[in-house]
Amino acid sequence: MNPVFPWIGIAVLVLCGWAIVKKYQVNMVLLLGGLLLNALALWGGADIFPKKFNATGLLGFDLVELLRTISVSQVSGVGFLILISGGFAAYMQAIGASDRFVTVCAKPLSLIKNPYIILAAVFIVGHCLGLVITSAAGLAMLMVVTVYPLIIRVGCSPLAAAAVVASVLAIGYAPASGTANFASQLVHLDPIEYLVRYQLPMAVPTILAMALAHVFTQYWFDKKEGKGEVANLGELEQKLEKLEKTPALYAVLPLLPIALLLVFNKFVWGVSMNVATAMFIAWILAFIVDLIVRRQVKESFDLSFAMFKGMGSILTSTVGLIFVAAFFAKGLQNIGIVDLLMGGARSIGLGYEGTSVVLSAIVGVVTVLTGSGVAAFTSLGQLVPDAAQHFGMDGISMMLMMHTASEMLRAMSPVAGVIIIVAGFAKVNPLTMVKRTIIPCLTGYVVMLVSVSLMFG
Repeated sequence: MNPVFPWIGIAVLVLCGWAIVKKYQVNMVLLLGGLLLNALALWGGADIFPKKFNATGLLGFDLVELLRTISVSQVSGVGFLILISGGFAAYMQAIGASDRFVTVCAKPLSLIKNPYIILAAVFIVGHCLGLVITSAAGLAMLMVVTVYPLIIRVGCSPLAAAAVVASVLAIGYAPASGTANFASQLVHLDPIEYLVRYQLPMAVPTILAMALAHVFTQYWFDKKEGKGEVANLGELEQKLEKLEKTPALYAVLPLLPIALLLVFNKFVWGVSMNVATAMFIAWILAFIVDLIVRRQVKESFDLSFAMFKGMGSILTSTVGLIFVAAFFAKGLQNIGIVDLLMGGARSIGLGYEGTSVVLSAIVGVVTVLTGSGVAAFTSLGQLVPDAAQHFGMDGISMMLMMHTASEMLRAMSPVAGVIIIVAGFAKVNPLTMVKRTIIPCLTGYVVMLVSVSLMFG
């Protein structure tokens, strides 16, 4: 291939990045970018089609056939897993189980009376809730209802409380998170193995560092800027009372898939259970529990359909994006950008770890600019297996850095949905909120990079 083509590909990549930052529809940007990259690679003489490819007989149609082939591969693998995870999360929300889970977990926080210690505890507890609740905005608003009045009453600044709540979901955990499942599949790991062997060991020092950074940051800003305006706590307490009317038993239901996967495994019982299977079993068990407790057969049946509605929602929001992101990433590979980047990294002596840090930083920057790391991660994450192969590595640490950056740095973006929502509740400009989240997020990011490098590099 002509050496000019990879540089043309980089121009296309930059153009697509500009379009995403300017809020053009992400799926169409990646689809058109993928078509252009693969067409350029084909024109440059690259063999862009897989070995068992059913050619249509016309090159133009073959490009779309390549998209279809990639989409089928994705939906039958990680795409299906993400569909089930999204459907189960929607069902838990519909029956009130995820809300009740948060209220139960928040109860012990009432024992803490020091305002800044409770901020650290709220951040840690809220982050742990990410094992079950994967929506940053959804989790933040649940915490606003459940713990915000509590931490305000012990003397916390409303702005400090809002900043902590807005940044709690710093890591998206497998098997509940769609992006975590996507990451684990790309590096050929079972989602539970990705969680237990890699995510949790990295998360412990990272989250503790972020919690400590929040304490010092919020204390400093409170001294400098004051406490800000307190929201209507009476209205929040009414919402909390409504949430607590759901039976406490429901708080256990969101944990069923993880419990099934941890208990029924080949090392303990000789049983090998797929994550999607565990989600289906948990859904059926939760439906039976709801049927018994609710005693409204028709209502329980109607609520059970939330599983399928959730799957439809996640198809449009995430799985469809993965289709075009994989097609786009294939174009980046076919036109030689990966080879160019890896060659450049070697020439300046970056090595595997240096390249991993650079790629995670790119994902992080796009996350801050767009308010969402999903598009950046699903596009660039596809490059990890090929990039790691250049260095003779398995790519797990590279994937872990990139995936975590796409989640952790979201709270630094003034255009992120969770920041806009919580800032609106706190009655401040999103930029005011971001001033209080930048230091904890960057602290966590640096600690994460160091932890991953020392543990898995």
